[in-house]
Amino acid sequence: MATAVAGQKSEGWLPVVPDTVPRRRLGLRQMLLLSGLWFGISYLWNPLALFILPSLVRDLTHPLPIHLGFASTIVDKNTYLALLEGLGTIFAVVWQPAIGAISDRSTFGVGRRRPYLAVGAIGVVLCLSLMAAVRSFWLLFVVYSLLQLSSNTAQGPYQGMLPDQVPEDQRGEASGYYGFLQMIGLIAAAVIIGILIPERLRWLAIMSIAVVFAITASMAIFGVRDVRTTRRSTQTLGRSIATSFVLDVKRYPDFAWLMASRLLFLIALTGIQRFALYFLQYTFSLTPDAAKRDTGYLLIVIVTVAAAVSLTAGFLSERFGRKRFVASACVIGAVGATLLITAQSIPMVLAFGVILGVGLGIFLSVDWAFATDLIPKAEAGRYMGVSNIATASSGIIAGFLLGPIIDIFNKGGTSTIGYRVLFGVSASFFVIAFFTLRPVREIKVE
Repeated sequence: MATAVAGQKSEGWLPVVPDTVPRRRLGLRQMLLLSGLWFGISYLWNPLALFILPSLVRDLTHPLPIHLGFASTIVDKNTYLALLEGLGTIFAVVWQPAIGAISDRSTFGVGRRRPYLAVGAIGVVLCLSLMAAVRSFWLLFVVYSLLQLSSNTAQGPYQGMLPDQVPEDQRGEASGYYGFLQMIGLIAAAVIIGILIPERLRWLAIMSIAVVFAITASMAIFGVRDVRTTRRSTQTLGRSIATSFVLDVKRYPDFAWLMASRLLFLIALTGIQRFALYFLQYTFSLTPDAAKRDTGYLLIVIVTVAAAVSLTAGFLSERFGRKRFVASACVIGAVGATLLITAQSIPMVLAFGVILGVGLGIFLSVDWAFATDLIPKAEAGRYMGVSNIATASSGIIAGFLLGPIIDIFNKGGTSTIGYRVLFGVSASFFVIAFFTLRPVREIKVE
């Protein structure tokens, strides 16, 4: 528990500081508590995308022939998965900037971020409990959409905590912890859910996610001091919500270009991640359990490398600049995706996964600090919510674009060439992300 200082108000055991108090330097314990929920967010969304949703969709759907008069195709599991995650993720795009902006102007005595973290965490646990029992694709769709809504109720305000708490000269370090804990969450998910928990105990995997998210959310709610808003907004609540989606491109062009580059980078990465289990299962004729296990091994390889890189990249970006590190992540990602086109065995897939891991580690540890440099700190919740439009939209675009492409080239399951096409398209997006980054200047906005 923090000791009260001049200008700080302590609500029982919940330390709260006015937003006029200068940011203080954070030690290792405070950094870990502040970044801990990223472990929970990573343990939530990555195993859902890699293992649980593909498994549920495969079991709850059947191929559906579609005749369009001039052509015909088959709607199969890749398209169903794209529909589920694409439409469900719209809630993240719409809701996170709005709730982030609302938290910016909230005047609760316990802090402006905490109440939303608590409500969102409770919603996540309830939705996951329902997901463990679903028996139809459309019920799964409803539960998944509510899960997105709940998670982003917590995540939007939580993202504003880093600019709230961290002084300028520690943002690269904090971003490194953010990337590192995301990687550790991925590794834990790969080992526990991908390898140790068998397919028939899918409900146990889902409930393990609920437990982890509840614990890490509690760390942020009870272990991190929050900011208490002391100024009153001149805007109405409705206008604040409406403007939460608006980015002043003329005033903050560097942030806008960085978000465009982030969107393109994540489309490439999300496309590879989302269909990895299907790629391994149907390309190499694996059983469902074997495919889940090998997908877990692939994830461990990628994430272990990324975790090793993330802390180092975060620190080095303070000295050598953020832009060159994000640009190098784009180039490395393009190389890894291109090599995956040629992979003819599981060991080759794992080897090329190492290259993707390097790019992922650099990107996650530096891109976040870069974004916090380029936004106005008084509106951190809103702008970090806007940044999530790029993050969440990448899943929508990747699903709706790549899922049907894979099914078309796979010809209803008679071929697996659609997954090779996926890797080629992903490599192209990495390259475009590199060039989109070029106009971004390295400046710091206060």
